[in-house]
Amino acid sequence: MDEVKVSFFSKIGSIISKFFDDSKRIIIVSKKPTKEEYKRMALIVALGILIIGIIGYIIYLIFGLTGLGK
Repeated sequence: MDEVKVSFFSKIGSIISKFFDDSKRIIIVSKKPTKEEYKRMALIVALGILIIGIIGYIIYLIFGLTGLGK
């Protein structure tokens, strides 16, 4: 029974260790975005929010005008 517990905790320890090693590698490879990259990401996110808002408003109008929502 004790061997099973030790084996279980050993596997958990190795999984956690591998996770931290992978995380450390990602942090080392990643870099801070430049101003241009940041502006482009902000523009894409803003456009996505705008498009979702427009779609939601169109659905709201359709349901409001046709009375389907009542």
